[in-house]
Amino acid sequence: MRKLAAVLILLWLTPAIAADSLTCIQNPNRVKACPNLLYRVAQLPQMSAPGVVCICATDFAPLLHQPTDDAEKVRQNMTRRQMEVIYGEKLQAVLDVLQRRTN
Repeated sequence: MRKLAAVLILLWLTPAIAADSLTCIQNPNRVKACPNLLYRVAQLPQMSAPGVVCICATDFAPLLHQPTDDAEKVRQNMTRRQMEVIYGEKLQAVLDVLQRRTN
């Protein structure tokens, strides 16, 4: 009975341990916890095989909608350029994951 309990506890804790060891793709300046974490299976650049990726969807939300006017288009373009500096070639792959596009 003790062995069964130990196995069940181990199986129960394994996903929590795996989630803790996974680093999320988010704004490096974030000081609070991300309110909208998404876990998806994807293959981002520099990954040898598809795996689980954690993405803070809130940080990428400004790039996921169509701008309504020129000022918003400029803000979105500036945000995208800043994120391209931070994430490099990974940015487009992350946006594709968030928009559920496949390559």
